[in-house]
Amino acid sequence: MKRNRPIESFFMKKRIYAATKKAFATLGDQCGDWLEKTVALGADGAAVNLGSKGGVIALLQKDAGDFIIPFHCMPHRLELAMLSVQKDNAMIRQVYDMLHLVWKTYHFSPKSMRELKAIGEDLGVDVLVPGGVKGTRWLPHVSRALETFLKPGQNGHQGQFTAVHCHMDHLAGSSANADVAGRATKVKKSIEDGTFVAFCHFLTDVFAGITKFSLLLQKNETILPQAVCALGNLLVTTEVMAARPKPGGRLSQFLADLRLQKRQQDEQGHGEMPIYKFQTVTLKGEVSKLAEDGEDYAKSATAKAVKCFNIFNYDSWPEDQEELVDHGADDLAFLLDHFSPVLTRNGVNTELAKEEFVDLKLLITRMFKDKTYLSLWELMLTREPYCSEYKVLLFSFLCQL
Repeated sequence: MKRNRPIESFFMKKRIYAATKKAFATLGDQCGDWLEKTVALGADGAAVNLGSKGGVIALLQKDAGDFIIPFHCMPHRLELAMLSVQKDNAMIRQVYDMLHLVWKTYHFSPKSMRELKAIGEDLGVDVLVPGGVKGTRWLPHVSRALETFLKPGQNGHQGQFTAVHCHMDHLAGSSANADVAGRATKVKKSIEDGTFVAFCHFLTDVFAGITKFSLLLQKNETILPQAVCALGNLLVTTEVMAARPKPGGRLSQFLADLRLQKRQQDEQGHGEMPIYKFQTVTLKGEVSKLAEDGEDYAKSATAKAVKCFNIFNYDSWPEDQEELVDHGADDLAFLLDHFSPVLTRNGVNTELAKEEFVDLKLLITRMFKDKTYLSLWELMLTREPYCSEYKVLLFSFLCQL
């Protein structure tokens, strides 16, 4: 018998709304007349919830007032957006497929998992169970799976990546099961592709920021201004990563390692074509171009960082105090980002450094512009209360001048 979905949907909406009313009714005086206090409804994007013609929101607005604001659950919308990206971008889809094949190999075969752990023991690697990439929360699944896949070993060289490559190489040549052998060959080929491995590092950096934002949205105490601010920060940092690697991030470390390998082989007179490796796995493809691009990124970032230090030259500051408040903010943000590995290791609060910079500019403009550079910064670095009030900014950057 053919099911009548419109009728089913109609009664489902009625049942959800009735169940909501019942739940509030059981709370009694704790909620009072909850309909009079309701100002918004948050739910996933299903028509049964947010449909303007008969959805739960329509029923609620009919009873309580059309001023009630419907909004699609933000973490759910983020997940849907990332699913669309995964489907539309071939490289992301390739990473997703590879991670799924790795998970499938060990999830459905305890024998393969035992072999992987045995290889890990031989390599001195603490092997983790590969993460799945399918589930209701797609983004955290993929982020964790990528982190596990690229996890370095204790010696900083051989890690999970090495163990998986060794085992896939073994399965590709020895498995009697054609499906398993074919799967292993496909994974092994991806693992040896330098461009693919670099993209995995890039994606790990991108997903780390998006996952952090997703988890923020899922907190009960998160308020709307906080979410909007975090979204703005995420968009900026993600757009910047399209132009250069995240300082201190996975891709930045990967490219730095390639550059180091190239320099070492040049010094040893290795030949015209350097051999690049990641966790002892020899990489194929256009790896030399990646190393050269990484060198260009490093040089351009270093050059810009030097120029950004000009924000501490008070002769370049605008006379108007309103303009002075924002002057150099972008350059300071770049410096904080560029030196983030050092600053993070030393527990520097970068947001506090930004606040101190604004106060410091106004103080110097009002009271100390008659001093020479040397006497000014000597005063700021050694005299109270200045060296305490501006200690985060002063000892982060000015001691380097």
